Amino acid sequence: MYTENSKNLTVMEIRIKWLRDLKGITQQEVAKALGVSQGLVNSWENGYLNISLKKLVKLSYFYGVPIDYIFGLVTDYNKDIYTFKSELDLKYLGKKVRLVRKMAGLTQDEFAKAIHKERSCLSYYECGKMAMSSADLKEICNDFGFSADWCVGNTTKCIRRDKKVRINDEEIKEYIEI
Repeated sequence: MYTENSKNLTVMEIRIKWLRDLKGITQQEVAKALGVSQGLVNSWENGYLNISLKKLVKLSYFYGVPIDYIFGLVTDYNKDIYTFKSELDLKYLGKKVRLVRKMAGLTQDEFAKAIHKERSCLSYYECGKMAMSSADLKEICNDFGFSADWCVGNTTKCIRRDKKVRINDEEIKEYIEI
């Protein structure tokens, strides 16, 4: 099921493949459900390309699992608190990113610097004019202790965790018995 090459993959890439294997479906079936090519799904699973946040939201909806789980921020979850969205609402995400920033007590300049972005980029995120990458959302969630699923609207419960408390690649490989 998993090759020796698997040891260089991130938790997210491992979980994307593992969820597909668990469901017993092909890359082609995932690709059709998400409206992408089978080659793109293969690239996500093998760490050649990062999955966009828009496609990650669709993947979370397709599998019925939280984005936080796919990211490797949590190992288990209560499915009852989620209503998975099939589409990313940029304005909703922008409002949540702004709220995270304000709860951290940071200006746009300070927050942009903390997430390694230009202030203009953060401004576009906050007003919903531009989609952020899944990597940017993961970094915000890691650094500020918020749930990615809360940020995209998969749950109305503001799930908080200790900052930077997440499982590492070795723990996930052990967890799924690679």
